[in-house]
Amino acid sequence: MAELKIPDPAAGRAALWLRLGGVLMVAGVALAVTAYLVSHGTRDPLLQRDAITLGLGGVTAAVAGSALFLRYSLTGFLRFWMARQSYDIAQLADRLLEKEVRK
Repeated sequence: MAELKIPDPAAGRAALWLRLGGVLMVAGVALAVTAYLVSHGTRDPLLQRDAITLGLGGVTAAVAGSALFLRYSLTGFLRFWMARQSYDIAQLADRLLEKEVRK
């Protein structure tokens, strides 16, 4: 892989989005669970509706965080896989050309 000398474009930015996705997942789940407990712990309909709204916001944040985390974690893996695949195909082509030249 060192022979390919492929620079990692904006590695810092991808790591930031990856961490943000993880934080959103955890914070969204925590917010949703807290809102659920608040909405079931009171008889005041106004407070229940506020808690339900916060719970939906938490679920939305958790889903968005999961999508960000999945996208940026797979990006790193697939970038490595594609570089490795390209390198292997280039090596195979070189070996096949050597065989053709020898014949």
